[in-house]
Amino acid sequence: MSSSDPFADSDPDYASESRDDTRAGGAASSKRRQPRKPRKISPEYLRRVALHYLDRYSATENSLRAVLKRRIRKSATIHELDDDVPLWVDALIDDMKRLGFINDAAFAQTRAVSLHRSGKSSRAIAQTLIGKGIRGDVLDDAIKAASDELGHGDDRRAMDRAAGFEFARRRRLGVFNPDPVKREDRKDKDMATLARRGFGYEICRAVVEAQDEEALRDRLELDD
Repeated sequence: MSSSDPFADSDPDYASESRDDTRAGGAASSKRRQPRKPRKISPEYLRRVALHYLDRYSATENSLRAVLKRRIRKSATIHELDDDVPLWVDALIDDMKRLGFINDAAFAQTRAVSLHRSGKSSRAIAQTLIGKGIRGDVLDDAIKAASDELGHGDDRRAMDRAAGFEFARRRRLGVFNPDPVKREDRKDKDMATLARRGFGYEICRAVVEAQDEEALRDRLELDD
């Protein structure tokens, strides 16, 4: 049985251990990952943890800090922490930024583009990025940059209209429901679904009231 910890495959806190557990059939159990005791925190150990994480995941400063804090809390259960641990973390974060392993602005813009293409509104995109620790000017700049990269200029309403169209198409909401009877019956539910994704009333109404895809594009002022 493998650990649910994403570090379990190669993190220094884990080691493979073979057990010859004789069972009724006489077969030995397979190898499995066994957690070792938490390591004592040192600058070198924190750096290994950070590089291991960044090698596998696109991260923000906030997410890397969270990973390091979890390791520090585990270590504190059996080891005394050095008073300089917070300084070590800050220095490590600064170094990861300098080396380009962490770039919140680039992360936020890339994620904003991806989320928009999946059919998320600018409000939903902002909420997702805030959850990743992206705030303030970095957040605003990321959404603006994504809007511009996707051909909407600095017009968030145009960005939301395009995302609303794509989301409705993928989920077969409103005009994209091939069954006219069900389409009519589901109007309120479809509008609620769109509203939960952060789309405004104008977009919600357009999706459920348009007679066909071309009419929806005209109503949302979208190019073919």
